[in-house]
Amino acid sequence: MAANTHEEATPVVVVLNRDLMFGSRIRSAMATLGLQVVVKGDTAAFLEAARTLGNRAVMAIIDMNSQVDWEKVATALAGDDALPPVLGFGSHTDVETRRAAKAAGVDRIVSNSQFHADMAGYVQRYRRSLDAVRGTVRVPHQK
Repeated sequence: MAANTHEEATPVVVVLNRDLMFGSRIRSAMATLGLQVVVKGDTAAFLEAARTLGNRAVMAIIDMNSQVDWEKVATALAGDDALPPVLGFGSHTDVETRRAAKAAGVDRIVSNSQFHADMAGYVQRYRRSLDAVRGTVRVPHQK
């Protein structure tokens, strides 16, 4: 029972990604920060997980190389101040996707190489503190 209570209190990073190898890499990186990882393969499931986890979700990460429904992301971010900060990573040459992510309200966008070189560092810098109160206004992080 104690393990279950600990699991329920552990902060979570929610990830939109379909690459199983990446899921393993990010789980290892987040474990160094004491964070659990929930990986979802589609936009709707990703957003639902971020909502359902409430304040336990301290960061949401979007692999912009995946298929992303930016309209759903925009609607969710505009309509739910309790969602965690969102970090997107993708190709630095895919200007259209970077613009779509920014327009949707993604708080921080970095290149694939930047993210993979310092996953834990980016999450540590941009994650929501566990002291955050549910329902507080999302303030976009510095770009």
